[in-house]
Amino acid sequence: MKNKILLIVCFALIGIYSCSSDDDKSDVNFINAKFNNVEQKFNIISVDKVDYIDEGYSDVIVTAKMSSDASKIIILKSEYGVTGDIIWGIYYTTDGTYYENDTESSNVTENSNGRYKGTFSGSLSSEGGGTIMITDGSFDIIYQ
Repeated sequence: MKNKILLIVCFALIGIYSCSSDDDKSDVNFINAKFNNVEQKFNIISVDKVDYIDEGYSDVIVTAKMSSDASKIIILKSEYGVTGDIIWGIYYTTDGTYYENDTESSNVTENSNGRYKGTFSGSLSSEGGGTIMITDGSFDIIYQ
């Protein structure tokens, strides 16, 4: 009887432990923003850290896609390890049209040790003259 109770307790603890780690990850690894007032959530995230050894700095390049629409891709670029208004590149592709930033504003609050978190907004334009306004942009990404 004691062995059955011990087994039940062990399984309950394993279940509780495994659920808590999933909950911690549910609020990260996204980029949200409104594109011309239409909210979009990007949740397929890829992060590259590019080291420029001769220059003495590194960049973080985040590429994100929507699981519901693979034709929409956003790329954020900034220097690694620096916080504040530091995003220097915002690129967006939708339905085959490529947009890049004209103006941008950002507030990166975490940018090291595998965490990239902050807010952004800006105006993007295409070669064909189209413009997209990004508002209410936010991201919280954990990477290795």
